[in-house]
Amino acid sequence: MIVFADTSAIGSAYLGDESDGRWISDVIFEGPDPVVISELADVEFASLLVRAKSDGRIDASEMATCLASYTEHTADDGPIGVVPLTHESLSRAQQFVLQVSIRTLDALHLATAQLLAGVSDDNVVVLTLDHRQAVAAKALGFTLYDRPAT
Repeated sequence: MIVFADTSAIGSAYLGDESDGRWISDVIFEGPDPVVISELADVEFASLLVRAKSDGRIDASEMATCLASYTEHTADDGPIGVVPLTHESLSRAQQFVLQVSIRTLDALHLATAQLLAGVSDDNVVVLTLDHRQAVAAKALGFTLYDRPAT
């Protein structure tokens, strides 16, 4: 199995200030399955950090630390794989927007996940905390990563 994490999940793992932060961090950094993201997350993660700083959830030093860790973790030898955006992923995202009620960036994430699933022998599951994206992912036939029972 390959875990495709969206920015909501990645942000929760790095910020750790949400109720789901610990288990998502465990999935991403300690789980047995490879974790991948879309390169779109690079921009979204930076935006998420700026928002968290603006909201007073982190300070400038914590923001820099999170960004440095993310950059290290998404490097070629890091624990998080990065799938590049391609013309094909943009075309697939356009199809998704026309098929289901989905936001543009969510469509790009899911298009990337679907293209990855098409070239992988492993099942690709989507890890998201975004309810709207989860609904769209299910409508498009994706399996969602289940939170372990507590």
